[in-house]
Amino acid sequence: MTLIDTHAHLYWDSFKEDFDEMIQRAADAGISTIINVGVDIEKSQVALDQTKNTKWPKGLSVYSTIGIHPHEAIKYGQTIHDRSKFVQEDIIKLEEIYRNNPDRVVAVGECGLDFFQNNNDNDHNSYKSHNFYNLQIKLFEAQINLARKLRLPLIVHCREAWDETLEMLGDQPAILHCYSGFPHTTQYIIHNTNFYVSFAANITYPKNEYLREAAKILPLDRILLETDSPFLAPQSKRGQRNEPSAVAEIAQLIADLKGISLEEVAEQTTNNAKKIFNI
Repeated sequence: MTLIDTHAHLYWDSFKEDFDEMIQRAADAGISTIINVGVDIEKSQVALDQTKNTKWPKGLSVYSTIGIHPHEAIKYGQTIHDRSKFVQEDIIKLEEIYRNNPDRVVAVGECGLDFFQNNNDNDHNSYKSHNFYNLQIKLFEAQINLARKLRLPLIVHCREAWDETLEMLGDQPAILHCYSGFPHTTQYIIHNTNFYVSFAANITYPKNEYLREAAKILPLDRILLETDSPFLAPQSKRGQRNEPSAVAEIAQLIADLKGISLEEVAEQTTNNAKKIFNI
């Protein structure tokens, strides 16, 4: 039995002290592949370098992605007058990372829209003053176009922006990362799109019954698994650092929800990941 973690950030500082042990735990848990996801220009390059330069355990393959997280959109409104030009310059940098290693880079993302408003966020007023939402849309649109140009799937971050996100994506192959859609969104995705839905360990949180319901009704051939590690540890380890080995716990929960075997979930979600990432 093998599993694929379709979304992790292995370069995060919290992994430095026990990186080798953490990776071995992933291999021991049956993880065959990890997608190391970039969130800005620098981290996209770091993620790629890590995939190339690390000696991975036998049987474990690691790929990377190129992307700019929607939270990064704020920088395009601070000092740059010609925002479109600045966005395009960064898109060119992402493409250069891909062109230098096309066999290692398997997707564009993490990118998307995040319209969640935290009233306690000290930067919220700054976001509004710089038309943060419009900046996000411009940045997301540019990455959608890049994915189409490179014929790569998108790894999509969406928070409280489902209508805008789904409209912008159109028929672009995409993975809805760390899925958080409510029932009406899930029904729309099932009946009107071909997107893959990726479940993280927040599906294990008691309050998130709507995510467990989504996992029940989504066809298994549309589901992917991820950890988003080091974030979003499962309920059994809430408050601790997350890591790729937790994919096994997510897979088991989905098997329980659907009343099928863990092996069936592992086989189908692995096939799904191989298909969308062309690996």
